[in-house]
Amino acid sequence: MRLQLSLSLPKQLIKSGTAVIYADQALVSGLNFLSSVLLARYLGLEGFGVYSIAWLGVMIASSINQPFIISPMQTLNGKKTNAEQSDYLQAIVFKQLFFAGLMGLLAFFVVIVMSYVLDQWKVQSIILAFPLAVFAFLLQDFFRRYFFVIGKPYKSLLIDAIAYGGVLLAAFAIHFVRAMDAQFILLITAVFFLYASLVGLWSLDQLRFKPKVIKATILEHWDFSKWLTVTALLQWFSGNLFIIAAGAILGPVAVGVTRMAQNIVGITHVLFLAMENIIPIRASLHQREGGNEEMFRYLWKFALQMGAVTLTLLTVLAIFSKQIILLFYGAEFVIYQHILIGFCALYVIIFIGYPLRYAIRTLENTRLIFISFIATSIFSVLTAYPIIKAFGLNGVLIGLGITQLITLFLYYFSLRKEVAKLSFE
Repeated sequence: MRLQLSLSLPKQLIKSGTAVIYADQALVSGLNFLSSVLLARYLGLEGFGVYSIAWLGVMIASSINQPFIISPMQTLNGKKTNAEQSDYLQAIVFKQLFFAGLMGLLAFFVVIVMSYVLDQWKVQSIILAFPLAVFAFLLQDFFRRYFFVIGKPYKSLLIDAIAYGGVLLAAFAIHFVRAMDAQFILLITAVFFLYASLVGLWSLDQLRFKPKVIKATILEHWDFSKWLTVTALLQWFSGNLFIIAAGAILGPVAVGVTRMAQNIVGITHVLFLAMENIIPIRASLHQREGGNEEMFRYLWKFALQMGAVTLTLLTVLAIFSKQIILLFYGAEFVIYQHILIGFCALYVIIFIGYPLRYAIRTLENTRLIFISFIATSIFSVLTAYPIIKAFGLNGVLIGLGITQLITLFLYYFSLRKEVAKLSFE
């Protein structure tokens, strides 16, 4: 059996809009990478670290917004009748506007508190830029998903091009005439993401404010997403708490270096995205046709074949890590070459978890995934400070590696009985 990654014929892809969806993902990933490279060069190591810390805050807000609004919309809209969908989608727009404003206000108060906790970082300089960036990012991310849901992917592509392309081009042009800092970049981000959101808002039919429908939608979403929201937060903190601790203990440089390494190994996310959209579906089909044994056979072959591709890519990144850092980020980052190599090793462990997770999802034992997030979050809370304090920046790699190993152990321990019943002759 060969692992087939093609989804369908090109004409079918274009007709269904799938090609536009993948083009949009490639656009966002590519522009994000290029923006990271330019900002690291323009801001310098410490300035890029301050910006990266602020962006972590934006991602926290996004990790709440995703399960609280976007995931329910993606699932529940298709279950509505045509008559119900219009009111439902309009209610979600009002809910998103309110929630984005609420998160922006919360971000404002967080900056005030952090300005006292981290007084040496001059956090107060982003007291307006950071809340505006949070507000604008949540709106833009909502509208890009909204147009996917209603079958207008070209509109999503447009607002992503405006938002991400605008930030990249503006940063490139402005650096010729003035110096930039984290505050200025956050303001640029807020401007272009807000403009993209307005383009999305103007593209909607006339909005009608219906309090009863909005209230019913909020309650329906809460029933759907309360556990998803908790899970998403646990997942985010289990994967980022060591980075946050590194920033608090070691300073902004530590976060900037970590962001640099993550961006470079992020090229593997293209493969991971393809896997996420293909492998779970085919694993379910193999289980339906041949039972658990056939599913595990398929996942085993997938692990060997895609694992070889992933390992080759990460090996190349590790071997040429110095040259890659010099090419994209400059000499200032080269002394942290070992962190990039460490992230390449970390991503090998991350890949190993994918076939195990697909097996667990196919077996519908998703409770275990929630338990793994609880376990890794508890570990991160208890050990982030002492590990970073003892091992410095290397502690980020150590902590993230252990969290992945904990997850792998829990997955394997759960699956061992199922695997023991199977024959791989």
